[in-house]
Amino acid sequence: MSGQRDRSRGQGLVEFALVLPVFLVLIFGIIDGGRAVFSYNQMSQAARNVARVASTTCFTTTPACDENAGAIAGAINTQRSGNLGLVTWDVECINPTTKAPPTNTGADFCKVGYLVRVTTTLPFGFVTPVASSFGPVVVGSSTEQEILQ
Repeated sequence: MSGQRDRSRGQGLVEFALVLPVFLVLIFGIIDGGRAVFSYNQMSQAARNVARVASTTCFTTTPACDENAGAIAGAINTQRSGNLGLVTWDVECINPTTKAPPTNTGADFCKVGYLVRVTTTLPFGFVTPVASSFGPVVVGSSTEQEILQ
């Protein structure tokens, strides 16, 4: 009778050893997915915040709508204070008619009614063993807002 009980205890241990790795990969995959969605949402909100600042201050920076100067650079630095340290930022003025940046010659300067496009990209690394073997994935967000003043 005692030999039978020892075998069933060993059987439970083998089943546990077979199921545990699959269960852990599933759990860490869910955590990785949540981290990716959180990073995307955080970048989208940061891009909207910078676009809001840029839409009201594009004419106080030289050149207009530049991520390296003035209030726009300040807004980007404020967003970087969170978990967005490695984000690449691109802020540009867009002519809504041509959907291209203005030529800044003649009458085609960045002006009221044009759009500010803020684009963010972030290399995101997974911690799950299977997903991390693919390397980092680039997560990005882009938003446009009309220049108000």
